[in-house]
Formats: sequence, C-alpha cells, structure tokens
Amino acid sequence: MEAIYTFTQEVTAVTPWLLPLFLGLFGACVGSFLNVVIYRLPRGMSVNEPRRSFCPQCKAPIPWYLNLPVISYLMLRGRTACCGRHYTARYCAVELVCALLFAGIAWYFCTDDIITQVLLCVWAAAMLACFCIDWEQMVVLPSLTLIATVAGVGVSLLSPWFSGEGVEPLQGLMSSLSGAFGGFLLFRLVALAGKFLFGRKQQLFDTPQEWVLHQAEDGEDVELLINGERLLWSDLFLESSNRFTLLAGTESTHETGAGELLFTVDSLTLPDGTTLSLENHDELRGSCRGYAARKEAMGSGDAWLALAIGSLCGWQGVVFALVGGSFIGIAAAVVARIGRGTPMPFGPALIAAACIWLFWGPALVAGYMEWVESLLW
Repeated sequence: MEAIYTFTQEVTAVTPWLLPLFLGLFGACVGSFLNVVIYRLPRGMSVNEPRRSFCPQCKAPIPWYLNLPVISYLMLRGRTACCGRHYTARYCAVELVCALLFAGIAWYFCTDDIITQVLLCVWAAAMLACFCIDWEQMVVLPSLTLIATVAGVGVSLLSPWFSGEGVEPLQGLMSSLSGAFGGFLLFRLVALAGKFLFGRKQQLFDTPQEWVLHQAEDGEDVELLINGERLLWSDLFLESSNRFTLLAGTESTHETGAGELLFTVDSLTLPDGTTLSLENHDELRGSCRGYAARKEAMGSGDAWLALAIGSLCGWQGVVFALVGGSFIGIAAAVVARIGRGTPMPFGPALIAAACIWLFWGPALVAGYMEWVESLLW
C-alpha cells in the first residue's frame, strides 16, 4: 500500500492532470454501468442477468463495440443500431456527468491517499444513480444510499482531514455518524411536520357523484375519475403509507350501504369491513359525496438520501442540502412550469445541493460570513 501512495505522489507531482484524466475515463465506464443500474433496479431486475446490455426497445443484445461510453451515443446519433429507435439522452448524460465527477474529485481533492478518492467516487456514483432513479421513477432505493453511506463513513474514518483540520480518526468517524443519523432524523421530522400541516386534502360535493376506478390510457397506471377530476394512482400513492377515502361512498357490486370507502395502494375496504384486492378487479365504480386524501408531504426516501449526505458532508452539509435543495427545487419547478400540487421528486435537488457543498460548501460559507461581517462593521 505504501508503494501505491509513493507512486501516486510521484505521478501527481510530475503530471498533475494524469490522475484526473484516468479517473475521468474510468468514470465514463462506471457511468455506462450506472445506466444498467438505473434501468434495471427500479424494475426489480438483476444487474448481472442478463450479463449483456440490451436495447430497451426491442430487447436485442448490444455488442461491446456499440456500447462505448459517450462515443457510441454520438456515433449512432441517439438511435439504437438494432431497431433504429431513439433512446433517451440520459444514457450519454450519465456517462458524461460521472466522468466529470470522477475527474473533479481527483483534481479538487488532490491527495496522495488514492483510497479516499476511490471512496469519494463510490459515493458520487451511488448518488448519481439515486438522482436519475428518483428523477424518472420518483423512488429512492435505500440499497444505493447505504452504499453511499458506507463510502462516506469510510472517507471520514480513513481521512479525518476531510472533516476539518486537526481532526483525529475517531472524531472524523463520530462526525460522519452524527451527520448521517442526524440528517435522517431531521428529514423524518420535516416529513412528519409536512404531513401534519399539508398532507391532507378534502373535497366535498353538494350531490352524490359517480366514481370509476380503472386502467389508465397508458396501460401502466390506474386512474380514479370523480366529478370530472382525474386522479392517478401513482400520484395518490407516491408513498405506500398514503390513504385515500371516499366519503359517504357506495360500491356498485356490494350492497353495504353508504359509508367510508378506504383505498390503500392495492386494496379497497368497504363500510362493512370487507376488503377487496384491486388486482382482482378490472374496474370498480360507485358514488360518493366527497373524498379525503392523506399523503406524505416529503417522501421517506429523502431521509435515506440525508443519511448518505450526512455521512460524508456532516450535519452542515445536510442543512445546506435541505435549504439549497429547496431553492433548486423551486427554480426547477419554475423553469419546467410545474403547477402547484403536481408531484415532483425532491431527491435530485438534494443531491445537487450536496454536490455543491462537497466541492464548494466551506468556501461559500466563509465568503458569506465575510460578507456579513463587512455589512456589520
């Protein structure tokens, strides 16, 4: 191990650009693998089987010479070679961003400790995968955040200087653990407060209105139609703990009388206590006098992201990610013209703010403090 440190030190002294270049190229290859992770894991597929990448359109295997990071996308102009269909630019973007993150880590955290740089790259890769999965599927996979958390704890233990000057290994470890668990608890408290203040929506009708639950037009989602309003199941049950109640409702195939009809993500409970599995019914209909929705204001997955952010960036990074992520999320909603009430993932904004803190956070805080002092004095 000492030989590796010595070799790295000599190479960095002579050619400081070589390690960032190498890690950048390696990052592009890792980004290609991350695309496999991003596509398969949310769909419950193995990242190992099938071993070969395949076309997301026609499922044809992709040969290695057409699976070169960034290059293949540019050569094929964003089309698949097998069936000629366009595929999302996300594949190329992930490879480019991963390459830039790895190169930036090697350049910005110029250190003889190559293990620290590797762990930082593992953290960045896991968070990039979380970013894309949450962006596309609005779900955070705890398994990926735990990988990032372990990498963050490893950095703080093996390189305590990352937590601050003069920090001992044990202090670095405690700072990492306190940041991780403190961030997790903070976000759970924020989620509970948001649920209490904003997590309930209620609508009442003057006369009974018909409701219909059936498959949506895209064939992938389920929709509930009430009084001309279209409610998608994926929005109502963004979290499995959410509940949706039809007030003074009836269900046409069961003579149970009017009462509360309680929907969960996969079942309907009638006023007499009978539970119907939604998987066994193509369509349900009835009438109601209103509805009440109870859902999380912030997804539980964001707390897992805070765990990973706190493990590397400490509690200061968690607070910065929460505040900075809120501003980034608002800006993204304005640019994308996302209307009020439309669900959007908060995880990508959190991760973006955490990366800003990782590279420039302490400098931003120092600059802000100097500006405040200049105003006061």
